[in-house]
Amino acid sequence: IVAATEEGRVVYTNIRRFIKYILGSNIGEVLTVAAAPLLGLGGVPLSPLQILWMNLVTDGLPALALAVEPAGANVMKRPPFNPRESIFARGLGSYMVRIGIIFAFITIVLMNWAYQYSHAPGFDPSREDIWKTMVFTTLCLAQMGHAIAVRSSNRLIIETNPFSNLYVWGAVIMTTILQLLLIYMPPLQKFFGTHALTFTELGVCIGFSSLMFVWIELEKLIVRVYKNMQR
Repeated sequence: IVAATEEGRVVYTNIRRFIKYILGSNIGEVLTVAAAPLLGLGGVPLSPLQILWMNLVTDGLPALALAVEPAGANVMKRPPFNPRESIFARGLGSYMVRIGIIFAFITIVLMNWAYQYSHAPGFDPSREDIWKTMVFTTLCLAQMGHAIAVRSSNRLIIETNPFSNLYVWGAVIMTTILQLLLIYMPPLQKFFGTHALTFTELGVCIGFSSLMFVWIELEKLIVRVYKNMQR
């Protein structure tokens, strides 16, 4: 009975972690795509095929890996939750909305900068759509940082055992490699409508996307400090 209870708690926690990652990321994607026409950037930054890629690969693979996160050390020490509570209870709903908005804000800032950059006087006209590839890449890479950070709701990533769930690291590494192939392999470029990024452009994408990871980790620190002050 004890083992079954523990397994049930782990499964329920992982379901919430799966939803947290998927919906938080998707809200950010939707807001980013919706903002592009409002900013007068000449259409949406993502093609239907790119959106499908994100839903199936950059969302799907890390989410499945998060679903097999092992039990935490205190899984059997906490009191039971109300069986009638909503799946979005205890801050999950507000987390998804908050992180979705932050996700979108980071990407929209990058999108606006990349559009101005690619439409500046003297820029190669054949590469003026490079801003769309930068938005696509930033969205995908930001989700990798989100997947790593969301493994724990209260512990920093440096405090977790990096080998406790190798599936997450495998999914993140594989998805990142696949994303780079979409950018730099000519047949995939043509199929997905991407452009090769320079090292500087790729570095900008990595820099903006890493802010998602930094934000979530800072949230954990702020909550920890606040709780310590309340004691």
